[in-house]
Amino acid sequence: MKNISIFAPGSVGNIGPGFDVLGMAVSGIGDTVSMTRRADKGVSIIKITGDGGRLSYQVDENTAGIAAQAVLDHLGASDGVNLTLHKDIPGTGLGSSAASAVAASVAVNTLFGDPLTKDALVPLAAVAESRVSGGLFLDNIGPSMMGGVTWNNPFTQEVVSLGCIDRAVLVIVTPDFPLLTKDARRALPSSIEMKQFISNMAHAAIISWAVAKDDAVRFGQSIEDLVAEPSRGPLIKGFVDVKKAALSAGALGCSISGAGATLFAVTESKQEGEKVGEAMAHAFERHHVVAEVRITKMDRQGARILDG
Repeated sequence: MKNISIFAPGSVGNIGPGFDVLGMAVSGIGDTVSMTRRADKGVSIIKITGDGGRLSYQVDENTAGIAAQAVLDHLGASDGVNLTLHKDIPGTGLGSSAASAVAASVAVNTLFGDPLTKDALVPLAAVAESRVSGGLFLDNIGPSMMGGVTWNNPFTQEVVSLGCIDRAVLVIVTPDFPLLTKDARRALPSSIEMKQFISNMAHAAIISWAVAKDDAVRFGQSIEDLVAEPSRGPLIKGFVDVKKAALSAGALGCSISGAGATLFAVTESKQEGEKVGEAMAHAFERHHVVAEVRITKMDRQGARILDG
């Protein structure tokens, strides 16, 4: 095989209380890496679209390039690759850098005969994520690679697929301003009270149970974060009012997607989701913020071949 195109979905890190541990793949948004195998070593980024000209073509500054090189090095490949990257993940907080890394790592692996499983590709894709974010986080890498909801252990670099709730409707609301992960990390408290720890542990455990039981209601109702959300909320203009609007409009739960600035909410139907999305957008408007609303579901597949 000489050419391949791989799609990797965007994702919601944390899912509220599961800080750095839980993640969820989101349908309808993601990155596509198209790759060609070549005779000489190394990686070249030929073209990037959909990013507004923001991303670097330098291999060691782009997560797609870093991940591709990491897989080539792991395989001891004598050949190299050329890649093009198309970005289709709005704003920040939806695992954009992780999706690029996942798509590129899967593309290299596929071109070279699929010697590695997705489990084995996770730490290689994570190399790229850690290079640009300053730490090894798997709550976006995991779901983008595997699909559905995943449990992710950054210490052992393990990812476990928990499943997918097909009838859960996701409302993804992205305001027109970025929030860098490093800034969101800087806002986190250095210590927390025991009751905050217990609350997040309990709600994260119920989220995992709800996915296993295909229970959209308990899943949404368990999105309750007493650790990161109180510190990061003030970084998102209008956050308190937007969350109140979501819950008042019928959302089962609502929180910050990953580090933000994107927010997400959960409902049981598309009609409810549209109502919630409209309420959240109007709440942002009252704070003079324009927000993009997407009504979608969990992505069940994760990274996959588009053509080749």
